[in-house]
Amino acid sequence: MSLLITFDLDNTLWDVAPVIMRAEYAMESWFEDRFPGFSQQYPFSVREELKLEVLSNNPDIAPNLTAIRLAVYKLALKRFGLPSEEAVSVAGAALAHFCEWRQRVDLYPHVVDVLEELSQDYSLAVITNGNADVFHPYVGLGQYFDFAVRADQLGIAKPSVDVFSVAARNAGVDLSELVHIGDHPVDDVFGASNAGAKSVWFNRHGAQRWGDDWGARSHAEIHSLLELPTVIRSLIS
Repeated sequence: MSLLITFDLDNTLWDVAPVIMRAEYAMESWFEDRFPGFSQQYPFSVREELKLEVLSNNPDIAPNLTAIRLAVYKLALKRFGLPSEEAVSVAGAALAHFCEWRQRVDLYPHVVDVLEELSQDYSLAVITNGNADVFHPYVGLGQYFDFAVRADQLGIAKPSVDVFSVAARNAGVDLSELVHIGDHPVDDVFGASNAGAKSVWFNRHGAQRWGDDWGARSHAEIHSLLELPTVIRSLIS
């Protein structure tokens, strides 16, 4: 049997909160070095308000976190007083700096060992709503994955069936031959199951209880990535 195993990234292979926090601090310094007073006038809380404004005016970019961030930078820089053309140029440079910091992840324990083991027998890929680049040297996992399906590049986000269909088509397998691992009950578990794939809920340390309003349960639940190879074998036996 052909089998494609797909992984969510944020909060599945690493904790995303400290990654974004470090990146935001780095951006404050980046902007302040170039435009003193910018970070004070447009701190994170204000940029979140601008994000809502951007999405209100451009709802079609909602799945694309990269495009949203770029639009927020452009808007903030223009309102700070930069001419439009300069704001566009600076926003692009700022986004590039953010994306570099966005890749500085700290992997959960056993990630490399588990991916190494699984990649010996199965095809592995990524399905993510985030903008982490699993093939970036800072992440250091590219050798284990055949491809990545990213919402910011596809323009569609989980839990859409189309996202999982693209992954299956890329690998040349049927959706019934896809097993998706992720932490999010809706985006990952419901999304995969609704598409006709199998889902594994990564409930790290068993910290969460399944919510009655989340829909159908996953085909399997793991509390440590070390459990994954055994669970995969049980799902295809």
